Amino acid sequence: MYPTKLALLALATAVTLPGWAQRKPAAAPKATTNYEVRGRLTHAPAGTRVLLAHISHEQVVIDSATTDAAGRFQLRGSVPGPDVYMLRVRGQQRTTNLALAPSSRLQVRADATQLWRTGEVTGSAEAVALSAMNREHARLMAHIEELAQQRGQNADTAVQRRIQRDWDGTMAAFGASSLRVARHSSYLAPYVVATFLSGVGSDVAFVDSATARYARQWPASPYTQRLLKYQTIRRATAIGQPAPAVLLTNPQGQLVSLSSLRGKYVLLDFWASWCGPCRQENAHLAQLYRRYQPKGFEVYGVSVDSKKADWTKAIEQDGVTWTQVIDPPGEQSVAASRYDIIAYPTTFLLDREGRIIAKNLSGEALEKKLAELLP
Repeated sequence: MYPTKLALLALATAVTLPGWAQRKPAAAPKATTNYEVRGRLTHAPAGTRVLLAHISHEQVVIDSATTDAAGRFQLRGSVPGPDVYMLRVRGQQRTTNLALAPSSRLQVRADATQLWRTGEVTGSAEAVALSAMNREHARLMAHIEELAQQRGQNADTAVQRRIQRDWDGTMAAFGASSLRVARHSSYLAPYVVATFLSGVGSDVAFVDSATARYARQWPASPYTQRLLKYQTIRRATAIGQPAPAVLLTNPQGQLVSLSSLRGKYVLLDFWASWCGPCRQENAHLAQLYRRYQPKGFEVYGVSVDSKKADWTKAIEQDGVTWTQVIDPPGEQSVAASRYDIIAYPTTFLLDREGRIIAKNLSGEALEKKLAELLP
């Protein structure tokens, strides 16, 4: 199977977020200044605007600055406590995250066009650890993107197996990189576990023990709260449990419920038009759907696109013929509030009574399971 964190990274660290363009920088308190971020960017002409935002509060911009002719900038203001913040260059999609706390004096060096891949931050142990993890994640995800392309270009079974091994090894390295930071006794730990190590396919024992520890050490952290929420949702979406209800709108504007497909084996598929591995999986899923739909297999695709036009265009391009509904992103979306989806694609296989019988099946693993269920 091909689980991926690509979309997670897109949401958390790698792409432009709509809120950036809509929010004006919030005025920092004038009386006190408790942090300073100095940086030097290559490929940043004089006047390039650099933005700092609080990622756990709807990406609200808290400070901004412009570069001089040498690409230097300075951000100074006040933060209420230690947390993870997002640094972005206006006009660029790639971003990077900063470990910022009162009294922080950080230095940033990066290529303005590839912050996530190149951002090197010094000034505190947390800042160094986070920026090193960011760069390692970027390197590993670039390789995952290459493998996803190779997978779609070659149907040879031996090649697919080689790609699978490489993919699994790369994802294991991604998890190990995250785990190194998650084991630190710092405020970064809840952020890393909640963002990169929870969700489908996670090490449940580690996440549970970490959550219990964070609830004692950092009970007010939004990431601790997210992990506690994840525990509740995980229990509700465990194998053997009935899948939580879904009632969303199809491309024609009609409400379609997940329960309307009872009586068939159903793949509940969370995906998005901007998720490369999702689009690759659509091609394989189309083949399986043609083969197994007459035998009692259905797919309930849930797009998390924010724009309907992007979603419907992807449906047409990928030849998707199964049930499709849209679930725009937000705290109250089905993906967030009932399934705690943090990676795409994420799938749940349901039996004829609507109970969850498998999670995160794709590629050959899904094909093998369907062959067992619907010979």
